Amino acid sequence: MKKPNKYSFFLLIILSAIWGSAFFNYKVTLESYDIFTLSGGRLFFAAIFLIVIYSFLLKKVDLRLLFSNKFYLFFLIGLINYVLPFSLIAFGIQGMSSGLAALLMSAGPFYAIIFGHIFTKDKFNKYKLFGSIIGFLSIVVLVYDQVYLSKLTNIKSVLFVMSASLSYIIGGVLIEKNKKYNNETIASLSMIWGAIILFPLSFFELYKLDFSSVKFESTLSIIYLGIFSTAIAFMMRAKLIFDNGLVFMSQVSFLIPIFGLYFSWLFLNENFTFNMFYSLVLIILGLFILQKGYRKS
Repeated sequence: MKKPNKYSFFLLIILSAIWGSAFFNYKVTLESYDIFTLSGGRLFFAAIFLIVIYSFLLKKVDLRLLFSNKFYLFFLIGLINYVLPFSLIAFGIQGMSSGLAALLMSAGPFYAIIFGHIFTKDKFNKYKLFGSIIGFLSIVVLVYDQVYLSKLTNIKSVLFVMSASLSYIIGGVLIEKNKKYNNETIASLSMIWGAIILFPLSFFELYKLDFSSVKFESTLSIIYLGIFSTAIAFMMRAKLIFDNGLVFMSQVSFLIPIFGLYFSWLFLNENFTFNMFYSLVLIILGLFILQKGYRKS
């Protein structure tokens, strides 16, 4: 693991923008497709993209590993890192704005501090811990505003999205623990397994679908989610974990809300409340304190 450099921060910002754009694309996709078709389709297009690039063109991935005696590793990563969070976000975002969902994902670094300290060599110090707690306090502000004051969101939707964030971090621990495989192999094979897991549910839902009611924009969004927000984004995520550690990568959760709120306002005309602004300020403050923690490390 190396100290984050300018290139690492550049990747972090690009990854934040790609994932920030995912939330409004969830909303657009769900106008025509169900939750399992969204999650399964996202993984299907991602897997096809990675197979073409890394198995057929660059020859970096051996597809025989897919059914080797280590298949359970890729199966677990596919389940925990893709199937569960994709489905949980889709369940949760139906009961909230896409901007709020992006803000709720900022709980990730708080989980990463704990799991990174226990399961990896990325130990926390007081700055990392304090910065993550401030970031987590931003969630408290959001829940209080959206659930108890505005009543625009139910607590079940909040728990779904926050559980997705936790699932991403556990998946990140599995990735960091298996650095003997390159990130192309882990990403490609785990996404293929994710698509296989969701295939029966996706096929059943597609069989019932009235295709005459499907919007063209929804189909474009699911393809975008697969190629950009899944295949390309998770390759970048794996590289950041391999190079800089789980806790550094998890800071993407502090930046996602900035892009997520902007895109939801730009494309969906969603409201931006004062408490969302206060929460965003807390997120940015937590990010600065975390950076101090890395300098101290």
